[in-house]
Amino acid sequence: MSNARFLLIKAWGWGFWADMDHLIGQLLVAELTNRIPVVSWGTNSLYSDTITSNAFELYYEPVSGYTLRDVARPEFTFYPPIWNYKNIMIEDLDKTTYTYRNLGDMMNSNANVVVSDVHYFARPLMEYIKNDHWTYGLTPLQIYRQLIEKYLKLKPDIIMKIDDFYNTYLKNSSPILGVHVRGTDKIIEVANLPALNKRYHKVIKNYLAQYDLKKILMITDSKEILDEYKQLYGSMIVATDCNRSLTNSVHTATQVDNYINRRSKGVEVLMDTYLAAKCEFFIGNGYSNVSYSVNRLKDWPNCHITLFYNTLKEERKISKKRSKVELIRRRNAEIEHRLNYPELYGGV
Repeated sequence: MSNARFLLIKAWGWGFWADMDHLIGQLLVAELTNRIPVVSWGTNSLYSDTITSNAFELYYEPVSGYTLRDVARPEFTFYPPIWNYKNIMIEDLDKTTYTYRNLGDMMNSNANVVVSDVHYFARPLMEYIKNDHWTYGLTPLQIYRQLIEKYLKLKPDIIMKIDDFYNTYLKNSSPILGVHVRGTDKIIEVANLPALNKRYHKVIKNYLAQYDLKKILMITDSKEILDEYKQLYGSMIVATDCNRSLTNSVHTATQVDNYINRRSKGVEVLMDTYLAAKCEFFIGNGYSNVSYSVNRLKDWPNCHITLFYNTLKEERKISKKRSKVELIRRRNAEIEHRLNYPELYGGV
């Protein structure tokens, strides 16, 4: 039996930086389990251009010298056991059941190839760090920054696009404030998102008062939000020419848009994220993988970055409001049921 040890990292299948969060976490798994990482984003990736290409390598250089075909060998053993050398190139659309995806079993597997296609956050992964490993004693943020530095190398043409935009619109305008504001689908993921978004302006005002800011790099998936900021901050606003939703609606999320050239969708996200990391200051949504990735791309001084979260008090208030709405919904459903089926309640 071969003693080869690979970790095949498939796409999680969500937004670009959600997939990258999954990928970087699995690079940590590869480091902890002494496996060679192989990244292959297939047809379930929202950023795949063709059914035959590895979507990850449309944007980044390979993370190792091996490919999907190198791990699809008949003499290899596989975990989870649903995989084998014949089907490893397709996607398991039933993966959200997490069948055979127990983290402990995956970490301790002796199979030649472990296949990872589901997401794990950093905290459970860190439980497997031993005191003789280079990651021991580091925070998740510090570990992920080092993994990004080691493994993630952008394609040359994307680097060129980023540099061209920076040199044209931002280079002679330091200091620059990057601002990332989410709309569209984030409105169902983050409770009371409009209230959270209103908090930006007070913090921007504080940055403007403390520092001689020249430009504000605006990153948003919403044209409505971009127009609002242009009206408030005028010529200070700089933004890339990317696809944005006309309204703040879950049904108009840009990551599910059917681009003619789907690679351009990923390039737009990468340009905004890496440009934000070039800014001296940054304000973002702590619930968004884009904002959190900006935080990971460089070691920010604490006073130079602000990520918004709901406070515990706000979460409790939102929870009470949701409970009240749910109670009303249940009462209305009960009244409707009584009206529709009176025979069940002693009526005619």
